[in-house]
Amino acid sequence: MSASLGLDGLDVEALMELQYRFPLTPTPYCDVAERLGVPVGELLGRLRRLRSLGALKRVGFYFNHRSAGRRAALVAYSTGGDGGLVEELARLYRGDPEATHVYLRDHPVYDVWVVVKRGSRGELEEHVASVASRLGLRYAILYSTRTYKLSVKYDLHRGVSRAGLHSRVNPDPPRPEDLGYPSSLARSLRSLPLEERPYRGIARTHGLGEEEAVEAAREMLRAGVLGDPGAALDGWRIGFRYNAMTAASPARGGPGELCECLSKVPEVTHVVLREPWPPGSWGLPCFFVVHARSEGLLREALRGALDACGVGEHVAIRSLRDLKPGAVR
Repeated sequence: MSASLGLDGLDVEALMELQYRFPLTPTPYCDVAERLGVPVGELLGRLRRLRSLGALKRVGFYFNHRSAGRRAALVAYSTGGDGGLVEELARLYRGDPEATHVYLRDHPVYDVWVVVKRGSRGELEEHVASVASRLGLRYAILYSTRTYKLSVKYDLHRGVSRAGLHSRVNPDPPRPEDLGYPSSLARSLRSLPLEERPYRGIARTHGLGEEEAVEAAREMLRAGVLGDPGAALDGWRIGFRYNAMTAASPARGGPGELCECLSKVPEVTHVVLREPWPPGSWGLPCFFVVHARSEGLLREALRGALDACGVGEHVAIRSLRDLKPGAVR
């Protein structure tokens, strides 16, 4: 990682602080710079460089799509290994702001996997059916019935993923308006500017004082409107080029119990219980993801999760290529 991007020890420590100890204050970069013992200008210069290299995607908060009334699904397309169809899907979804993950994966049937959001289930199904019909593809829509965990962070010392403190996802969050804030404020907090006082401009835009904007972020985080604060990194660019999206069923108990158990494994970054459409198009309901810098580290982390939670039938689907690199999620 360090050799390919020219990262030094201070870059690594800055990214670790911003991932795992992000300060919920009006001056988060100043606070981190003080911890690291460097001027804030130097820290911000490093972060701007990392952003220009694509290693740092954003610093901010995850906005829970359920709070905005959106429906999300993981859509699995089968191109039959046709490279032209893969590129056509990549082109289509690179232009779709509500497609947040687009990956080529090594499943024997479904090779392009896309997370799509739409305003309703009917709208989502209509969209997927239209794409599949136009390109002549098989597909399965895997609806998110509950997201147990979402925190894509990378332990740059150990070389494996490790979720942050705010990884739990509220399955029924309020709307920002229910808390007295506009949705536009919640969306603005997804990506904070790399400035000494990053909330100042956001606060001014929404007619708030700076401390009021920070308190709004804290309140929406507590309510589950926002989640997973801090730095979001591009795993591929920082050397985490091995990951497994594993679909599983429990050896005993129900799928909800399995997902709950997996959500407690530190190295797991996503845990989602999914329902297939059309019915019967997919049989393994609990999805979880682990990332690592090497195949050996990935196998070790994956085996730990499988053993800890009594996983039964499962398939680990490796990521081969990010078809929408740099997407802000």
